[in-house]
Amino acid sequence: MTQLFSPTPWLQTDGWAAFPGLVHGFSRRLPDREEALATLAVRDLPLHTLKQVHGDDIITVTQRSPQPERPEADGLISEQTGVLLGIATADCVPVLMVAPSQHLTVAVHAGWRGTLQGIARRAVTMLVETWSVAPADIHVALGPSIGGCCYEVGPEVGEAIAQRWQIRSPSAWRPTGTKGLLDLREVNVAQLAEAGVPLAQIRTVGPCTFCDTTFASYRREGAGAGRQLSVIGWREH
Repeated sequence: MTQLFSPTPWLQTDGWAAFPGLVHGFSRRLPDREEALATLAVRDLPLHTLKQVHGDDIITVTQRSPQPERPEADGLISEQTGVLLGIATADCVPVLMVAPSQHLTVAVHAGWRGTLQGIARRAVTMLVETWSVAPADIHVALGPSIGGCCYEVGPEVGEAIAQRWQIRSPSAWRPTGTKGLLDLREVNVAQLAEAGVPLAQIRTVGPCTFCDTTFASYRREGAGAGRQLSVIGWREH
């Protein structure tokens, strides 16, 4: 279940209010980024975003990281308070992670290329190997993205993802003639669960962006679709 806090455009994850100091949200289509951040009451936190290139690189952000510089990568991770990590999407999957005990936050952009490369799983691996976080201590939310109801791709995409990640669910990849329907969020959930994140701590937030016109959808609208913004960070103590 998700909740929209009117009149703000932000969707938030059930249960994450239990993490004191954590701020996060998945926006609807953004007419004005600064105004939207103000409604989430995070305009005072420096926002770090990326020039997203559909890869699997994840960079570490600190309070000293240049801002508003946008390095080329598709994931951000921070162990510091007072910074806000942001991912822009218009059908791809925004993935937010938090390890509350260590005050670590992650924001990842997972399109089909990033999903094929396993960027969300790579983020978990970084948390484990660099910060000694147990997978069982990680909470994940996958925000609004195009769903398996609408995301039609060729078998060179769907079969490649299903085979590489041994995805057996018939709803994750459904061949239909010369093409098929791919559920990117379901594939990412399977990758995260295989990496050891408990399924009970993996939440799916929001609808299909192609179905719901309050969200930007590249597939529905093309290059002029606009974007959603997904953000996560810790307030200063």
